[in-house]
Amino acid sequence: MISKHFIFVISLAIATASFAVEGKIAGRVVDSRTLEPLIGANVLVVGTQTGAATDTNGEFIIENMRPGSYNLEIRYLGYSAVKRSNIIVNPKRTTVIEVAMELSAIEGESVQVTAGYFEKPKEAIVSTRSMNFEEIRRSPGDLVDIQRAMQALPSVVSGSDQLNEIIIRGGYPGENLFVLDNIEIPNPNHFAVQGAGGGPINLLNSYMVRNVDFYAGAFSAKFGDRASSVMDMSLRNGSQDHFRWEGNLGMAGAGLLLEGPVGQKASFMFSARKSYLDLVISSTGLTAVPQYHNAQGKLTYKLNDANTLLVNAVYGTDNINIEEGDEAGYGRGAENIDTRNSQIIGGATLRTFWNKKLYSYTTLSAVSSDFFVDVYRMPGRETFFTNESRETEYAAKSDFVWQAHKKLEVNAGLSLKALENIYNVQGDADTLFVYDVSGASPDSIIDIFRTYPEYRVDNTINSSKTAGYVQLSYDLAKRLRFTGGLRYDYFEFNDFFSLSPRVGFSFGLSPITTFNIAYGRHYQSPYPVELAAHPANNTLRNKYTNQYVVGLEHFFRDDIKLTLEAYYKKYLDIPVKKNLTTPDPFDFDDGTFINAAEGQAQGVEMFLQKKLTEKFSTIMSYAHSASQTLDPRFETYYPSDYDYRDVFTFIGGYKYRWYETAWYQKLRRKPWYFAVSWLPFMPADEFEISLKWRYLGGRPYTQPVYYPELQRWVVEEQQELNTRRYPPYHRLDLRLDRRFLFQTWTLVVFFDIINVYNRDNIWNYQYNDDGTISQVLQYKTFPVGGVTVEF
Repeated sequence: MISKHFIFVISLAIATASFAVEGKIAGRVVDSRTLEPLIGANVLVVGTQTGAATDTNGEFIIENMRPGSYNLEIRYLGYSAVKRSNIIVNPKRTTVIEVAMELSAIEGESVQVTAGYFEKPKEAIVSTRSMNFEEIRRSPGDLVDIQRAMQALPSVVSGSDQLNEIIIRGGYPGENLFVLDNIEIPNPNHFAVQGAGGGPINLLNSYMVRNVDFYAGAFSAKFGDRASSVMDMSLRNGSQDHFRWEGNLGMAGAGLLLEGPVGQKASFMFSARKSYLDLVISSTGLTAVPQYHNAQGKLTYKLNDANTLLVNAVYGTDNINIEEGDEAGYGRGAENIDTRNSQIIGGATLRTFWNKKLYSYTTLSAVSSDFFVDVYRMPGRETFFTNESRETEYAAKSDFVWQAHKKLEVNAGLSLKALENIYNVQGDADTLFVYDVSGASPDSIIDIFRTYPEYRVDNTINSSKTAGYVQLSYDLAKRLRFTGGLRYDYFEFNDFFSLSPRVGFSFGLSPITTFNIAYGRHYQSPYPVELAAHPANNTLRNKYTNQYVVGLEHFFRDDIKLTLEAYYKKYLDIPVKKNLTTPDPFDFDDGTFINAAEGQAQGVEMFLQKKLTEKFSTIMSYAHSASQTLDPRFETYYPSDYDYRDVFTFIGGYKYRWYETAWYQKLRRKPWYFAVSWLPFMPADEFEISLKWRYLGGRPYTQPVYYPELQRWVVEEQQELNTRRYPPYHRLDLRLDRRFLFQTWTLVVFFDIINVYNRDNIWNYQYNDDGTISQVLQYKTFPVGGVTVEF
């Protein structure tokens, strides 16, 4: 993936460059409730005598920091102390952090509050995790992908290795809400699937991410129109002191990131990325090579002391052409596929401080996604199925936060969305023939079993969604916090109105142990592609979940946290295709959906994490669960499609800071070092080795029955669903990260091995028209390398 010439240049730079000059750590410390600056907060570099105090704007700067990684501790009288781990300082660069501090829950008592390294959104009660960019970047086997990194949580399972879909607690694809700097995004991925939330490659640039808050259940009334979870992504601001750039090369493509100041009051970030697999693989003769590119930008403009404007834009395109021939399963001789998609995301958010107790966010945004799929026969490229669609959403919303008094916070908001969706879908008429299986030529047609008409959708959906919410957070006692809210949603297209209550309590059993309990009802409107499929679908109701979660959080140390949770989740009004609700397995699918299914899931989860504060970090998570879905044919329950039962993940990492040692400084000056410095296990200024092992129990599936006279596999009318299970899934990933610090720049080289022991993890079985069965495997052993150069 990296040429010999490139390796030589990098190795020579490593051997000959002088050691790095100092960098800086800067930031701002605010009250988490009001966002008012905290004046005089102490910011200390853990393990040193170095630090700083915040000024009248809550800002601080620590200068003359030797490049490397550090931990910070922030203290302020009357507030719970905050710690941040693994803060990276690069040569001649300023690392900027933002800190929000909470009033001490036990203020006035003679008990020392533990200074924790773990962040938690103030409106969250249960099932929440926060990650910063460094944690995403270092996660083994996740290819610096935000969604894949979240799969370490016990509540999250994946669709397959090839997709980064997030599936939560017995749920289904497409039930996660994506939010980017207050802009809602349907699916932030290349090769996105309509009606889902995953794809093989993330569209967003993870190198621009500051923090990600993930809510896996019973989330606050601020978020809506998703049945299971929320991923709230915040981008950092561009550099405000000088221009800088970085280039990176990895699995997601070759990219460039630029950032810097714009005058005295603004800063920008801009990134562009392009795939290069087509250039690498073209010489092999393969034609099914994905091609994609994207661009992303952010502008931060401080209009005055009270108003700041954030402008975001994302653009991406992707295409792939697959020519497989006629042998694919369930095929009709039309397995050649041409796919071309594009996506545009744009939005502006105005943050306004009205007074010391009230602030707001007002956002205008637009998201447009184009989908094109052409399935055709060869020779002659005769089209069998085509889908040409555009989904567009314009949104306006305002969120207000009011600190009514010291113990009461009120959140409220309104939103309006205008939908413009265009669908042009066509499928050819089809005939199910009867073949002469006993004759000399088994492919001879002797009769017609059934004919299916042409399927066509030419539909435009112009509609609107409105929503509003109010939420209260009240400290009932020194260790007891109540959060309660109510949300309303209205969807014009199906004339559906809903009210969603949310409530939770958090009780501090001690300074290091907290008991949490929460309930939430979460509605989700039908996917636009479902509504457009048939005129009868305009009567579909929104599906919803009732979620009950109880849990315990315990700090063994300020960098070690254990979370235990149990949950029950009930699904109601799930839309299913009408032809699947009848016993006849040969019913024609005319695109009609009905609210005919229900579901339920229950489970227990454990999540143990040690932050990277010294040399070692680890994550250990386990979930045991059971989920069932109602079979509308017989009104009986069967195991849900993603009922893995047992899910276990272990991640461990060890970081060597060799730049601190005398032997390494001598080694790096050796004349022979440049010849071997590119090898994965050679020492570096900072060297980190990490691994991840993940286990999932066998996923359930339904074994169809082969009808040789029809040359079809069929789920029979009396057949129970999901009675079999695939073999268990398990995979070991290994990652090496090496950071080299130079006079004015930094080089980060990583090497990832996915599925180290080459496990055959079966995703599904392919049922071929000739009656044979083939395995469809997930990732085999897959080495990935990459490099980032930071100036």
